[in-house]
Amino acid sequence: MRRSFLSLTLAIALTMALGVEPLWAQSNSVKPDSGAPVLLTADELIYDETLGTVTARGGVELEQNGRILLADTVTYSQRGNTVTASGNISLLEPSGEVVFAEFVELSDEMKKGFIRDLSVLLSDGSRFAARQAQRVAGQSKTMDRAVFSPCNLCKEDPGRPPVWQIKAIRVIHDEVRREVEYEDAVLEMFGIPVLYTPYFSHPDPTVKRRSGFLAPTIGQSDELGTIFGQPYFWAIDRSRDLELEPILYSREGVILRSRYRQRLSRGELDLGTTAAFVDEREDGGETGEKSTQASADLKGRWSLDDTWRAGFDYQQASQRTYLRRYDLGDQQILTSRLFAEGFSSTDYGAVNAYKFQGLRAGDRREISPIVAPFAEMSLIGEPDDWGGRVKFDASLMSLTRALGADSRRLSLAGNWSLPHYSEAGWVTTVTAAMQGDVYFTNNATDTTGVQAEGEEETAGRIFPQVGLNWRYPLVRRGPRMNQLIEPIVNVVAGPNGSNPDEIPNEDSLAFEFDDTNLFRLNRYEGVDRVTSGARVDYGIRLGVFGDSGGSTSLMVGQSYRFWGNSAFSSTSGLDENLSDIVGRVHVAPRNWLDLLYRFRFDKDDLGPNRNELGVRIRGDRVELTADYIVLDESLSTTGFGDREQIDFALGAKITDTWSARLDLIQDLSSGQNTTRKAGFGLVYSDECISVGLRFERTDLEDEDIKPDDRVFLRVNFKYLGAVQGF
Repeated sequence: MRRSFLSLTLAIALTMALGVEPLWAQSNSVKPDSGAPVLLTADELIYDETLGTVTARGGVELEQNGRILLADTVTYSQRGNTVTASGNISLLEPSGEVVFAEFVELSDEMKKGFIRDLSVLLSDGSRFAARQAQRVAGQSKTMDRAVFSPCNLCKEDPGRPPVWQIKAIRVIHDEVRREVEYEDAVLEMFGIPVLYTPYFSHPDPTVKRRSGFLAPTIGQSDELGTIFGQPYFWAIDRSRDLELEPILYSREGVILRSRYRQRLSRGELDLGTTAAFVDEREDGGETGEKSTQASADLKGRWSLDDTWRAGFDYQQASQRTYLRRYDLGDQQILTSRLFAEGFSSTDYGAVNAYKFQGLRAGDRREISPIVAPFAEMSLIGEPDDWGGRVKFDASLMSLTRALGADSRRLSLAGNWSLPHYSEAGWVTTVTAAMQGDVYFTNNATDTTGVQAEGEEETAGRIFPQVGLNWRYPLVRRGPRMNQLIEPIVNVVAGPNGSNPDEIPNEDSLAFEFDDTNLFRLNRYEGVDRVTSGARVDYGIRLGVFGDSGGSTSLMVGQSYRFWGNSAFSSTSGLDENLSDIVGRVHVAPRNWLDLLYRFRFDKDDLGPNRNELGVRIRGDRVELTADYIVLDESLSTTGFGDREQIDFALGAKITDTWSARLDLIQDLSSGQNTTRKAGFGLVYSDECISVGLRFERTDLEDEDIKPDDRVFLRVNFKYLGAVQGF
């Protein structure tokens, strides 16, 4: 009975020393229950009444609350209220951390302690080691001649130095602030000292987010000179943070980049800005003076209730080429928007205001429109007694320019669609649609491009359409697959014309005839232009669909206009009665392969007016993306001629630690073979360090942007300035 009591006394004492305030506990740890059952096993248990000690020897194992202490010998002194453990000490924490030592002594109600020959294996694989350590008031540890490293040791040669480690005369681990401080510290790479500092600190491995310096960006550019950026991350509180990065360009000046983020109770803010003090340029050359440039990319979102949300986007740059020249962004158009929108199961409504800044050659701010307001609503009704469904769309838009045409538009559109499924298996869908528009324009241009200054015009139209879509999906079951043959015929009829010169074209300028709009009633995406006349569209869809998910499909079709005039340009493929042939081929036999080929062939000689080929290959270690496009000269943007281009990207994981990526944009237009943009990156990444080297080459010219070669180096040490841990 006395032996059991002494065993329990020793167990509880040791648990208080090494359990309630565990050696490596953090300030946010859940404290164990000191009254929990204790299990003590040992080869021998000795009680010395004269000395007032209880000693357990030989294979001592103490367990409580999932924490296990192993040692050769454990002694509890009742007089001094001290606990000592010696010989092959191991303390296994419930979190997975393991503490090793040769000698431990705890005193002062178990709040102070001394440890000799200490080593700690943290749950993430990081390691601490020290000749000796002292624990003070259960809140911090001071280690002498200590080493820290998150790197794994070499399996073939554990004695080899790790990739990097920090050695210091003294290391203080503050468990309350969760901070590790070093005095007289040396950073070693592969056992070679590379950096000394009298003082250094970083968050301990349990911290996921803390203020401090992030990994710097180091680069070299033919045009900008040496590039150095040093970001600083400020964790303001749990819901806010700020990142500041001054970027120095040896030949240009300095740019300060910032990003502020905040989580709100029902929304978020993401505010990015840049401010530059760089060389002033005029007509593509330096003036010898300095200029101030800036940009903003601001975003806010709020959830007003379960249906409505509101927000804003603000994008602006002080000069057209500013962002691309300093590699701050590659957008072609900056869009600012203020909006509120609501969603339901079938309905949608929104009110928007837009402002645009074009960054392409030839873009002028004075002719960029401001659209405010732009309100739209879309309602879809429930099926009626016949199975038909009504859809209603409405929009209100006001568009103004500093120089050029202004317009205001009210548009109402509705359609009723009724599908019918025959016993033979074909599907027939009848659609009746009506669109009504009213326009108020000012300073409009006529068909010759001459602007009528100050003239106001009012125009309107009523445009009805009816459509009959017939398709007959024929399916046959084969071995482990389904085969599909589906002929499709679409007949559409509407009045001729309906696109008078008095109606401006603001939202239907970009049009491309392809397989996606072959069977649509109105082939234009916007409202300003409608597809008039009567036509018949016909095509066929073929497919093989495997049980395991693989598929191969083909769709090809054409259109014939049998009444009315064309509303499309002479290069659209729809200007004559018989259209070009459009289609697509999609091949995805396995999850790792996806191939899409889209085409538009000339109706007369079957020559390619447009070819697009996209390939995606995704494996465990390789990811390849390739896009090839051929655009006939008559279809390309004015001033560019015919276009033929390859976009290629290849990413490969060479080994478990080495990976590479290649990006390429190759211009094959007019028989040339020019690399417009290329990049190659090589990255080494293991459990404790990431080193990336990237080379970029651009062969683009635009005012002060010249062909340029750039090289960037980025090094991330785990816990020492990495975003999101590593």
